[in-house]
Amino acid sequence: MSADPGAVAAACAECSRLRQAAVEPHARRGAPGPLKALARHLANRHLDLVPGWAPGCARCDELGATLREAAEQGLLGAGAAQAAAEHRALHLLAAPAAESG
Repeated sequence: MSADPGAVAAACAECSRLRQAAVEPHARRGAPGPLKALARHLANRHLDLVPGWAPGCARCDELGATLREAAEQGLLGAGAAQAAAEHRALHLLAAPAAESG
């Protein structure tokens, strides 16, 4: 379910810079910094590009449940909403991991 990389890079100059940093060889050695920075930028500046919940993604299920519980209790849940948007933005860049078990 990853998006067209060109669409992400074309969203703005900062997207292009962050995407380039995320695909550099040093960024692929397990250091999540550049990818997380790009996901945060997409969630904050380009929410219209961020996909909905990914079926079968345990983290999407967990964050969705947290947001529903916060809403039921009348809480804002801004931190959970931000985490959810950033997580969903990661699905633009890579398909959700297959569930094990």
